[in-house]
Amino acid sequence: MLEAAGYTVHTAPNGRDGVELLMRLGDGIDCILLDLTMPKPDGEETFREIRKVRSDVPVILSSGYSGKEVSRRFSGKDIAGFLQKPYRSEELVTAIRRALS
Repeated sequence: MLEAAGYTVHTAPNGRDGVELLMRLGDGIDCILLDLTMPKPDGEETFREIRKVRSDVPVILSSGYSGKEVSRRFSGKDIAGFLQKPYRSEELVTAIRRALS
């Protein structure tokens, strides 16, 4: 969906690999879409590790959890947005554009 909208996309199968990718690419990463239910470690721990590496990168959270639950768990943690699954490609592109602006 994002490549079709003109973005370069890097993927990681789990949180550990995602943080390693961020460390390797550094400023080459402009925004992160983070699934809260990803494995090794889960999304919350991955978010904390992302912030240790880059506190400035916008992070959009995605989950099947409700927005209220995510707001409670991430209150005050500077997230760039939230997408509740399932979502449409237009919603994803809009969230990315908003996070990057």
